[in-house]
Amino acid sequence: MHKDYAVFFATNRRFFFSLAVCLLSLKKNSPNICQKADILVYHQGLTADDQTFLNKILPCKFTEYRFAVDTDFENVNFKKFTQLTFARYEIFDLLAHYKKVLYVDVDVMIGGELDYIFENYGDKSGIAMCKDTQKGLTLITKNFVNPLPQYDMTVPCYNAGVTLFCSNLKDREKLRMWCYKKTAEWLENLVCPDQGVVNVMLQEFGIPMEVLPDTCNCLPSNPKYLDKNRKDVLIYHCAGGGVRFWTYTWNAPWQELYAEYLKMGGEPHTDPEHGWLKLIKKYNLGGLDFFDRSPDPKMHPARFLKYLVLWPFKYLARNK
Repeated sequence: MHKDYAVFFATNRRFFFSLAVCLLSLKKNSPNICQKADILVYHQGLTADDQTFLNKILPCKFTEYRFAVDTDFENVNFKKFTQLTFARYEIFDLLAHYKKVLYVDVDVMIGGELDYIFENYGDKSGIAMCKDTQKGLTLITKNFVNPLPQYDMTVPCYNAGVTLFCSNLKDREKLRMWCYKKTAEWLENLVCPDQGVVNVMLQEFGIPMEVLPDTCNCLPSNPKYLDKNRKDVLIYHCAGGGVRFWTYTWNAPWQELYAEYLKMGGEPHTDPEHGWLKLIKKYNLGGLDFFDRSPDPKMHPARFLKYLVLWPFKYLARNK
């Protein structure tokens, strides 16, 4: 028996800990959607014990995933992103069973009630995403090595890390295989592979986009990302390998959830941490407001200097 809504994740063993922490944040901060939605986990390599562990956090429905067409699985896009980044294509067929499915990357932390997204978006066009502002690049050409001459490369790019798909989506029965075939066809030309294909799909099928507010997919390039005064961010997304919650700097809300995951018996992650985070841990500085979500001064010196100047004023404002 399916519920009307679903939240969709895709992971391999490497990001098992990140999905577990994400589910803990979902359970804590979005209780309504935990009741209303099925939690779908498409995976490669999760063991029966792994699945039991995740089910202790929230009941999940697991599906083993494989890319739907034959292609060059040695390509850099499969090495860097793995097959699982394309699991979102399966959602088009899932819309035969669900009214709305929210795809969410596993490198996120849920900060608020996701019911807001389900109840307010998708009814007009069948798809909703946030604009992509990462690295100051905002057009879909960012997703390709070379522009596709048959499409308009000057239109806005939408970040595929959080996407609401709905059953009223135009031509949804055609979209799954179109995306798989175009991924294989364009494989050598793709930079952000799934994102590029989904953005071009909008043009190919004449699908308008409902734009989610940036609080639904808050990226590191967004000033709200490090603003501890914000209470309205629904999803924090550490898109980009250099700014992971678990390697970049101390993020108190994420670290609290990660400690809960470890207490449950979860395995620690093995990713190398930045020197800044190592320093904060070594001297137990995470409990001090200044260090929580402070930019790494080595990686982002200008951002750190701005943070250093503004922090006293923001700290005083928070503690009035």
